[in-house]
Amino acid sequence: MSRFEPRRLLTDAILALALLAITLAPGLASAALQSAKAGKPLDYPSRLGIPVAGGWWLCAGLVVAGLLIRQYRPVPALALTAAGVFGHLAMQTKFQLLDLALPLALYTVAATARSRRLALGLLALTMTLTYAAMLLGRIGTDAGQKEAAAAKQAQVGGSPTRTAMTPSLISLDAMVDTSASVLEMWLLSVAAFAVGDSMRSRRAHLAAVEQRTADLAREERQRAALAVAAERTRITRELHDVVAHGMSVMVVQAQGAAAALDRHPDRAADALHHVIEVGRSSLAEMRRLLAAGRTGPAGDARLSPLPGIGDVPGLVDQLRSAGMRIELDVRGVPDAVPAAVDLSAYRIVQEALTNTLKHAGPRANADVTLRYLVDRADVLVLDDGAGQVARQPAPTGRHGLAGMLERAAAYGGRVDAGPRTGPGWRVHARLTFDGTVARP
Repeated sequence: MSRFEPRRLLTDAILALALLAITLAPGLASAALQSAKAGKPLDYPSRLGIPVAGGWWLCAGLVVAGLLIRQYRPVPALALTAAGVFGHLAMQTKFQLLDLALPLALYTVAATARSRRLALGLLALTMTLTYAAMLLGRIGTDAGQKEAAAAKQAQVGGSPTRTAMTPSLISLDAMVDTSASVLEMWLLSVAAFAVGDSMRSRRAHLAAVEQRTADLAREERQRAALAVAAERTRITRELHDVVAHGMSVMVVQAQGAAAALDRHPDRAADALHHVIEVGRSSLAEMRRLLAAGRTGPAGDARLSPLPGIGDVPGLVDQLRSAGMRIELDVRGVPDAVPAAVDLSAYRIVQEALTNTLKHAGPRANADVTLRYLVDRADVLVLDDGAGQVARQPAPTGRHGLAGMLERAAAYGGRVDAGPRTGPGWRVHARLTFDGTVARP
């Protein structure tokens, strides 16, 4: 059922009045022409060519009512229109222009029906009843003609009595003639139904396309939101690694400078100079990360290359200058390490050494082992916990260790972090080159 719109109601009212006027126009024109030839005025409706039978106007009213509600109640509109048309056909066997409302109602039913099977059933029922109404009208016409012929014959023969007409069975000639006459109405009904059904199919297709487009747009928005969230997580993780490492080194150097300020001014100056260098380096890398988040694909952020495993010796030297004793052991020769694995390995070493510096102190000893295999790279960072006040926290609930786990898991790797059998801490990472899940 469509929403009520006055414009549609006005359009259907004009259509109904136009069909009614076109139906009555030929009779009016013929009656006017005959009266003009005879020189008599037209003072009765029957002389004007207007039907005077109440049954005809009742059926016409049903047809008009059906046309008025066809876009809001298609099935009741079809019932009203069919009743009016069948009444006209039962009273007279020939079609009138007003009866074209029946194919129009069938079109509306086919165009708006939710069930195609139901619409086809209504079409078949309408066609059957149309034939029955025309056959009934043909039988009535034949009976009237026979009665008129019998009365005329009785008058010619001088019989004073009227011959009673007995109803006869349906003749084969009446059925054949009715079939030939109803064929035109059937063709119009089927054609109107086919056009309406094609319109329904087209609307359903357009609705499906619009729904699919809306679904794709929603999926695209979801993918964009997930991409933004992933990028924010990546930048946050990178910022954490950069800031945590830089700040840890700066704090240790500042503490050493403060301790050596009175007795060893030259060492304090070197430590402060190192703090300045680390602070500048950390700020530069932070600006690089923030610029990457604001620059589009076509933008020029003038970024420096991302660090990798090859930069681990420089990282070790930087922490050695802060007072840590670190041993670096590289086993194997890297062949072609993916860029993501290269960066993740560097960040894991950086975070592990930063945690050692924060929790074990600059007097701790650390061993860094990098081992290159055919399909993966192993990273092992051990410290002895010298100068440790409390053990390092568990990986859960800490951004640094959680970040290491996320970096490794994103490329099929694994990270095992926890206290050693003796004093100290152990971080072991396995990073695969092909993205497959690393075995323990």
